[in-house]
Amino acid sequence: MVFGNLAERYELSSMKSAGVSLGRVMRPLFLMVFGVAVFSFVCSNWFIPIANLKGKTRLYDVRKQKPSLNLEAGTFNSDFDDYVIYVGRKSDDALTIYDVMVYPDDNSRLFQVITAKEGRFYTADEGRYLVMELDDGYQYQETDQDQGTGGRPFIRTIFGHWEKKFDLGQFDLDRTDEESFKTNASVMTIAQINASRDSVAAIKVARNQTFQDQIRPYLPLPGDRDTVVINRHLQVTPKPDPGSPTPMDISGTVPIYETTMIRQRPLDEQQSVRELLETFPQSSQLLLINRARTMARSVQGEIASTQRMNEEVSKSLAKYDIEVHSKFSLAVICMIFLLIGGSMGAIVRKGGFGYPMLIAITFFIFFMIISMLFKNLAEKLVISPFLGAWMPCMILLPIGIFLTMRAMKDAKILDVDKVVQPVISGFTKLFGLLKKKLQ
Repeated sequence: MVFGNLAERYELSSMKSAGVSLGRVMRPLFLMVFGVAVFSFVCSNWFIPIANLKGKTRLYDVRKQKPSLNLEAGTFNSDFDDYVIYVGRKSDDALTIYDVMVYPDDNSRLFQVITAKEGRFYTADEGRYLVMELDDGYQYQETDQDQGTGGRPFIRTIFGHWEKKFDLGQFDLDRTDEESFKTNASVMTIAQINASRDSVAAIKVARNQTFQDQIRPYLPLPGDRDTVVINRHLQVTPKPDPGSPTPMDISGTVPIYETTMIRQRPLDEQQSVRELLETFPQSSQLLLINRARTMARSVQGEIASTQRMNEEVSKSLAKYDIEVHSKFSLAVICMIFLLIGGSMGAIVRKGGFGYPMLIAITFFIFFMIISMLFKNLAEKLVISPFLGAWMPCMILLPIGIFLTMRAMKDAKILDVDKVVQPVISGFTKLFGLLKKKLQ
């Protein structure tokens, strides 16, 4: 708006004719915007985290609570425990109510309703209770006594005065401890984020090490010189000679030989599964197969669990990194917006709140769209957190430099004639050639 006013009143042209370039005119604003960028970083690193912590805590408390007490005329209100209240009309002082219906909500399938033409709402005991008084009404109630006719008795009671007290303690706001939300990246400073990030990274490293220790006996890592231990829990001997007696254990189900040994075979010399099984007794092969399946399922479950954990931890680390980079990128974008805004004002030559505001809103919406887009991509681990935070600056910086160069040359953003004229000439030549061929 400032540069648009200067250009619209030809003050910017006068400065340029006096030898003052656009860059020199923008220099004081660069100093001012640099101060704004520093203040933006201070707010992002200290003020905004505190505000986010307070806001998230109170918002969580409000969501846990029931809706606020609000008896609107013509609507059903279920804020009170075990009652649904309908008020047809309220007086100007909001104390007297008319055409009232009260439905007890006791999870019973029996129909119950209380109606009254007039009533009152007021508080008692220093606001602890809300009292509802109804005058000249009816209570309709269906009973559960069956007279053998397939129907139920219906009772109608007429009353002159009916009163009900509601405890307003159910609407008290229970405050949640703010410590519950201090693990969120948006409520921490850079130092706190780095400390939390190191803790999460240490958890990931420890979990991966535990996973490697658990999985190495079954799937040795590349480069390991260890051998694969076959049948770690069941010790059997090679197949005995035919006709030799087969000792049995106490249960009589699993053969146990007098001389036991654990069969080991290097990983690079393993034979096929069938050949390996044939080296064991026939009676033990089924047990070995079942045990191998159990171990394989266990290993597969451990791998899937570790993958899920690593993905969640990686997403948490990405959020921490994005938050750190965003605190700096939001400060830098202030400087980039000065390049875009000042240049657009000098080119468009319109001041005030009209056209310049429209252009500013357009660029800001574009910035917000690409910011959310790349942030979501970074949080889903599609791109790195660095690109997720800095890509909007990388996109808008060339635009700002291009617009600044065009403004310093007093040129249009895009010379339409230079773009359209070659296209028109090309089509003219093409149609001329086609016309000659057709003739």
